[in-house]
Amino acid sequence: MIITKQFLPLFIISLLLSACSSTSNQAFVIDPPSESQIENSVKQQVALTLNAFTPVAGQALPNNTVLEAYQARGYEPMWIKDKKINMSIYKLLDILEQSYTHGLNPIHYHTDIIKEYLALKQPTPQQLAEMDVITTIALTSYAHDLSNGRYEPQLIDPNWQLDAPNNNWRDLLYIDSATDMVNSLPLLAPRSPQYQILQKWLVYYQDLARKEKDIFVNAGVPLSAGDEGPRVAQLRARLVQLGDIRFSTRKVNEEQFDLRLKDALMRFQQRHHLSADGAAGSKTIEMLNVPLETRAKQIAYNLERWRWLPSELEANRIWVDLTNYTMEMNLNGELTSMKVVIGKPERKTPVFKGLMTYMVTNPTWRVPHRIARENLLPKLQADPNYLVKHGYKLYSSWSIGAKELDSTKINWKAISEDKLAFRFEQEPDEGNALGQYKFMFPNKNEIYLHDTPAKHLFRETNRAFSSGCVRLENPNEFAKEITKGYKQFNEMNKTLKTASNSVISLPTYIPVYLVYFTVVPNANGMLEFRDDIYQRDPLMEEAMGYSAFNARESI
Repeated sequence: MIITKQFLPLFIISLLLSACSSTSNQAFVIDPPSESQIENSVKQQVALTLNAFTPVAGQALPNNTVLEAYQARGYEPMWIKDKKINMSIYKLLDILEQSYTHGLNPIHYHTDIIKEYLALKQPTPQQLAEMDVITTIALTSYAHDLSNGRYEPQLIDPNWQLDAPNNNWRDLLYIDSATDMVNSLPLLAPRSPQYQILQKWLVYYQDLARKEKDIFVNAGVPLSAGDEGPRVAQLRARLVQLGDIRFSTRKVNEEQFDLRLKDALMRFQQRHHLSADGAAGSKTIEMLNVPLETRAKQIAYNLERWRWLPSELEANRIWVDLTNYTMEMNLNGELTSMKVVIGKPERKTPVFKGLMTYMVTNPTWRVPHRIARENLLPKLQADPNYLVKHGYKLYSSWSIGAKELDSTKINWKAISEDKLAFRFEQEPDEGNALGQYKFMFPNKNEIYLHDTPAKHLFRETNRAFSSGCVRLENPNEFAKEITKGYKQFNEMNKTLKTASNSVISLPTYIPVYLVYFTVVPNANGMLEFRDDIYQRDPLMEEAMGYSAFNARESI
């Protein structure tokens, strides 16, 4: 067996315990040390033990929180009371060993080492102190991971900037009773129904992969209604395995492609964002043959993404679902949804949270440097009249009071990307790239929601065409909803009629979430597996460094 550097402290402690432990699983009951002895040992051992138990993987363990909690208690042990080990420690071990149901890895929570301590017949004060501190580390680490996620999102993907940590997990350590601490642990998980459904499906896929072999559909010609043969039987069995066909006692010809099978296949196609034609072509068979273990890992990645969100979402919010190419507006108990266009893969729309504070009607578009270099300059080098034809003005620099220039008198072919310092502005008109509206939630990425003249793009299924900002299918409807019942509604209508460029402050500021999930529950509670447009799942796999299925197997 190879012991890596990060596992070495745990391995050494495990060896020491094995050398002095008995095979009994009962906690000590004879001649226990005094409480003062244990408290003195806790004070001596807490810093040493915290240093020994460096994190195994992922985010740094919040050791300072453990130290502060012991200091606040005067180094009184958390798990030993009246010379007895609190029985809630066994419930904690059960919870930690079930952490795989959240897509977390039980190896991070030291359960085997805690069990070694509990097996000692006559532990010394030092051993009791070590057990107390290690158990508290395990509790704290799990509380943190369940509440905030184990991994630092921006270390995985710099384009992922949505991380909303809370401190509820810290409060857990200041509850007087160890029993109450353990009972409060499950309350730290995200409260979204979507998280809870994902968790149930994770367990389903983990258990299924453990108990059964994948049923794969052999490659071949497309299968459709009326076909017969062993490949049809494979298709039917796979759809039963994945839950698209519910078990029935009704006898069927397994090798016949009937209407019931077609309906089930269409449901499968819909929840995998495939063309729902009810025929099993090459792309459908490819999706059918994704292993159960792979699906379990994908679910685990998305559970972690939910833990990066606030534990409770605001009732009024705007939810831009990037992998679904939609925007949902939750306002005053009503839900409105519309299609959106998002950033192309080479210009990803970042994941973050903002606060929408104002809107602009008939906006002028100041072209960002990157778009000017990558888009405008090549077009100007091909056609020096491009700016005039498309309603752009050119200024000598980005400074206030910069001089307006005649773009047709500049030798654009002599200008390289790194030397392009002009400011380009597109005037408000029907061809303006921002259309009639721009909805602002100030952020460092200069991302916003806006109108677009390119309405034909909303007819596409996959809509990753923008340079990063989010284009709305029905911006007029959106503008009406966020100003409904306020004076800003009339103000907006006036500016639209006069075609004037105006900034309108919103009557109520609205949180805006730009989110990215590759697995979500649909309205029927079935899982929807989406295209990983920006290839973020491989980054999650590399960071998390383990299989959700193997985590289940290791218990």
